[in-house]
Amino acid sequence: MKWTRGVSVLWIAVACLVGAVAGLIVGWGHLFPATTVFSTLFFGVLGILFIIDAKTMYLPDPWLIIAGALALLHPITIMATSDLVAGGFILLLAAVGASIGYCAFAITRILSNNQLGLGDVKLAAVLGGWLLPISWTALGLALVFAVAIGAVWVLAAVATGKKTASYGPAMVLGAILATGLS
Repeated sequence: MKWTRGVSVLWIAVACLVGAVAGLIVGWGHLFPATTVFSTLFFGVLGILFIIDAKTMYLPDPWLIIAGALALLHPITIMATSDLVAGGFILLLAAVGASIGYCAFAITRILSNNQLGLGDVKLAAVLGGWLLPISWTALGLALVFAVAIGAVWVLAAVATGKKTASYGPAMVLGAILATGLS
């Protein structure tokens, strides 16, 4: 129950499949074959996080840990299978990206009087760890897309009578778009 927060298995399976297909599409043709494999797995997990957060406004830690592990294993796999130096540099970029994502969203959470959830802060670290190894542009684009999509998401929530809206789905969509465009 903690893993799904009451979201049906069908919704989770569909979200995982859609996320995995999106990951396969945006990861196809990258320099390292491991990127295609890991983007498929990574965005499959992000699809699950998307649907759970959209339905419950909660990002379960087990799924965040899996996504973080995939973001970390990506450069380690490149080190082991392709190029030790490039993989090491990508691992360093992943650590820096995760730190940037976490710090930026933790500061935002503090300044906004906890309007941003701690799950969103952890998701920002995971996404930063994935996006910065792709490029600085990917990290910046993801932020711009997440803000734009989040604004539309909030407007849709307000239009349907809700007083709050989850931000995780906007972050996930922003990351998918940024990965595909970088």
